[in-house]
Amino acid sequence: MEELFDDLAKGASAGLSRRQVFRRFGWGMAMVAFASLGFAGSNDCGKLCAECCNNLDFPPRGPEHGQCLSDCHNGLGPCGPIVCPGGGA
Repeated sequence: MEELFDDLAKGASAGLSRRQVFRRFGWGMAMVAFASLGFAGSNDCGKLCAECCNNLDFPPRGPEHGQCLSDCHNGLGPCGPIVCPGGGA
């Protein structure tokens, strides 16, 4: 089990510096805190989705960033289940 977790951690951080990994982890924990406090339950998830997708280091206005925002508003992708569970409806 320990080896499985190590392989997962190495695979998830491949090509990233420690600073980037810790930044992403920190923002992920902040988003979990926001979601647990009910900030993500509002009908407008736009600001939180934008903040989360901006912190994933996608190129600005690139297709990956746009897909992240779209998925987030639908409750999907790397940010949606945390920031906007169930979508923005």
